[in-house]
Amino acid sequence: MDFMTAHQELRADPRGLLAGARVAIIVGLPYNRGDKLHDASSPPRIAQYARWRDYHKTLKQRGELVLADVHARFDTGAVGRVVVDSAPIMERALAARGGRGFIGKNTCFIDPDQGSFFLLSELLTTADLPVAVAKPVDPATRTVEGGCGTCKRCQVNCPTGALSEDYRLDANLCLSYWTIEHRGTIPEKFWPWLKQYYFGCDLCQLACPYNRGAAVAAADATLKLEPAPDLFDVATMDASGYERMFGGTPMTRAKRTGLMRNALIAMSVTSDARLPKAMAIAAMMEPDGVVAETLEQIRRFDGQS
Repeated sequence: MDFMTAHQELRADPRGLLAGARVAIIVGLPYNRGDKLHDASSPPRIAQYARWRDYHKTLKQRGELVLADVHARFDTGAVGRVVVDSAPIMERALAARGGRGFIGKNTCFIDPDQGSFFLLSELLTTADLPVAVAKPVDPATRTVEGGCGTCKRCQVNCPTGALSEDYRLDANLCLSYWTIEHRGTIPEKFWPWLKQYYFGCDLCQLACPYNRGAAVAAADATLKLEPAPDLFDVATMDASGYERMFGGTPMTRAKRTGLMRNALIAMSVTSDARLPKAMAIAAMMEPDGVVAETLEQIRRFDGQS
């Protein structure tokens, strides 16, 4: 995740991304599917945001329509740029400056009326728009405008302790990092939590009181995946199966072998009876690399169990 430390000057001042930029319009695409906190019998699932087709295209297309409308209304000579995870910009910080929400102890941007299940994008424009100056929400105080106050539900429900410090996330302990961004094997101390999620993690958001009454996003044509794609199918998929199941979704961020790795671990820690067959198929498909190393981990892990 070295990209997070690059281009600090642009993160500090997004005007470097668009010459003459005056305003940043923050757009949020809701993706809540109505999940609840897990019970012990729930199968391993994937984070809610990953069940949709690639949100980058959707947000970019919708953002361009919004920008065109804004420029037609206020400044026909203005130029703009839509940013969707494609440039170094502090999305949550900009959203919080708008006064419609705040950054919570789980480090997510939270709208007190709509919760935190949003995918954010930014519309930068040179238009001189009328902007109301909003008073920032104090996250440390619970008011009608928002704020966490003394609530620690997200921290209590984080399975790995990644949120032990208020308003900071330790990526080295975050299940989402290990199941999405990390390319090598997953340390065995994190394996038990793949019983709940084998791609990403929503627990800190599901525990948040602000998400209790959040509206469920419509299951339109952009919704592709079920909450828990079959583990055996994922653990044994070839390139064509990978494309068929996950092509055009955020799941591809973990790559095919990363998803196979995750599914095999999830099968191991849930004592899936199909694991020996899945391991034999995976071993033939991937004799080297992270899958082969994970298979060796599973043999050692199961031998110790």
